Amino acid sequence: MTNIKLTFNSEGFREILCGEGVKDIVSEEAEKIALKANSNLTDPDSEGFEAEVFQGSMMSKYGYGGRWIGRVAAMDYKASADEAEMKSLSRAVT
Repeated sequence: MTNIKLTFNSEGFREILCGEGVKDIVSEEAEKIALKANSNLTDPDSEGFEAEVFQGSMMSKYGYGGRWIGRVAAMDYKASADEAEMKSLSRAVT
């Protein structure tokens, strides 16, 4: 049996995770989730959910980065209440 040794290029991974291509993918997925969550809303007067993408301050305990993070948040109390009662955002993720 052959022994294989892999060495990871941490700087290369960091470059990829912090690159614009990954930002575009994260943004696209967050927007899809927000759109689906808004279609699940039961209150038509709600401002709904909005996607946001930002760069994190720390990638891991092994190094600093600024990897892209996507977040979908309720824009008003009605959207928060709809999530609490009807799981409109939670259902959008599955």
